[in-house]
Amino acid sequence: MIDSRDFNFLSIKSENSPSTIISLSDVEKARDRIRNHVFKTPFYLNLHLSQRFGADVFLKLECYQPTAVFKIRGAFNIELENLSSFKKMGVVTASSGNHGLSVAYAAKTLGVDCLVVVTKGANPDKVKMIKLFGARVIEDGPTSDSIISKAREISKESGRFFIHPFDDPSIIAGQGTCGLEMLEERKDLDTVIVPVGGGGLISGISTAIKETLPYCKVIGVEATGVPSLYESIKRKGLFTVKEPKTIADGLLGQTIGKINFEICKKYVSDVVLVSDESMKDAVRSLLFDSHILAEPSGASPVAALLSGAYKPKPGEKMGLVISGGNIAYTLLQDLLNETYPNRRLHT
Repeated sequence: MIDSRDFNFLSIKSENSPSTIISLSDVEKARDRIRNHVFKTPFYLNLHLSQRFGADVFLKLECYQPTAVFKIRGAFNIELENLSSFKKMGVVTASSGNHGLSVAYAAKTLGVDCLVVVTKGANPDKVKMIKLFGARVIEDGPTSDSIISKAREISKESGRFFIHPFDDPSIIAGQGTCGLEMLEERKDLDTVIVPVGGGGLISGISTAIKETLPYCKVIGVEATGVPSLYESIKRKGLFTVKEPKTIADGLLGQTIGKINFEICKKYVSDVVLVSDESMKDAVRSLLFDSHILAEPSGASPVAALLSGAYKPKPGEKMGLVISGGNIAYTLLQDLLNETYPNRRLHT
C-alpha cells in the first residue's frame, strides 16, 4: 500500500493502492472533463522520418497545446475535479517549468490562486510565462526533489492544496488522455515512444494504450544524465539520480513517482537513453525537415530513432509523442548558430 502522504499532503484522492490508482476508466473520465479546455492535437504520418527509418512514424504534436506542452491535460483534470476546494484554498506546485506554467494557465482560466516553486536557474522563458498566467513564483533548490519538498512545506504551512507534478492519480489520468487520442486515430499501432521526466506522461499513456491495445509496446525515453526510470526498473526499486544533468529540463525527473513506477513496471516494455547531442539533432531534424519547433524533451522520441537507441522494424507503426515546444530562446539560438556558423543570429 502506498501512503498517500508520500505524494500529496492535501489531496482529495488519498487512499488508493498501486493496483487501483488509475484505470482506463479514469482516463476516459478525464477526457470528458477536460475536453473544453484542451486541444485534440494533430497525430499524423511524418513522411521524412517514415522514409528514413522504413517504418510508419506518426507524430503526436503536444507542442500545439495552448501552453505548448502536454502537461495542460493533467493540470486541468486535477483543477476541474477539485475546483470548489481549490478556489477556496488556492494551490501550490513544484516545476522545472512546463508543469508550473500549465497549472498556472489552468488556474488563471478557472479562477484559482496559484503559487509555483521553480528550480534556481529554471528556463527564464518558462518562468516568464508562469508569471504571465498570474501565478506567484518562488525559486528554491537546485533539483526537482528539493522543490517538491519546498512546495509540500508551503502546503502544510499555508493550507494550499499541493499539486504533485507527476505522482498523482488525477495528473496521471489527465496525461493519459493523450494516449486515448492516439488510439482514436490509429488502432493498429505497434509501438508508442514517450519522453520520461517524473513519469506522469508515460504512466498515463501506457495505461490508456495497454488496457486498450495490449500488444502495443510502450517505450520510454530518458536523458543519459537522468536515467531515473531506467535505473529503477533495472534495480527493481526506486532510484534517485543525485546529480541530474541534461539540457532537457522536461526530463529532469530526479526520482520517478511511486505511483508512476508501479504503473511503468506493469505496462512499459523498455526504456532507452539518449544523449544531449542526439536531442539537439532531433530538435534540428524536426525544425528543418518538418517545420516543427520542439524542446529537447519533446524531441527525445525522435532522438531515440536518430541515435539508434530504438531501432524500428520494417513497416512498424509507431507513435512518437512530441511532448512540448517551450524551447529556451538561448538554446534555440545556439542550435541555429551551430548549424549556420557563418550566419550567426544576434540578440
